[in-house]
Amino acid sequence: MSTTLASQRRSCRLWLCALVVLLLAVVSGYAVADNAPGESAAASAIVGDWLVANHGAVIRIQQAGDTFDGYIAWQLHDTYGPEDGPALDGKVVTDRNNPNPALRARPLTGLRLLTGLHYDRADGKWIGGEVYDTDNGRTYHCRVRLASPDRLVFRGYIGIPLFGKNTYWTRVIMRSPVPGELPYVIVGSGH
Repeated sequence: MSTTLASQRRSCRLWLCALVVLLLAVVSGYAVADNAPGESAAASAIVGDWLVANHGAVIRIQQAGDTFDGYIAWQLHDTYGPEDGPALDGKVVTDRNNPNPALRARPLTGLRLLTGLHYDRADGKWIGGEVYDTDNGRTYHCRVRLASPDRLVFRGYIGIPLFGKNTYWTRVIMRSPVPGELPYVIVGSGH
């Protein structure tokens, strides 16, 4: 009986060793895949300047380590107009709807409003991000995918992506301001 028990233990150890070797092979395979040259290029495909759907702002998406953040690079109305009242007319547009009173005086141009997106290679999407809505001072979840190299589908949502809305952004190239012209050129067909 002790021979059978010893044989079973030996067999169990062999299976356990085989399982450990298999797991190590799988993990090291994922590590190699994560560092594949094409992977980095795919992940960074959203880096650049993007004109939002209403053409009122350009968001610059940059890579920050393993995540991607977005900043307001340009906005159509960077100063308040007469419709905002005499106290604001001509002043720089600020984050006046921020729930934190200490942040309400910061200018919107240059503001980081998109944070924490990371590339999910299985889906070919950038997920897990948050977007700050300057119109109401709230922060929402977001995800991004490319419809084409120059067209981005941005989805903001509460809770789960099902409860969200898509907007479409167009890749642009920023240029030096020319009087009477917009400071960007639309890349490709644009739409």
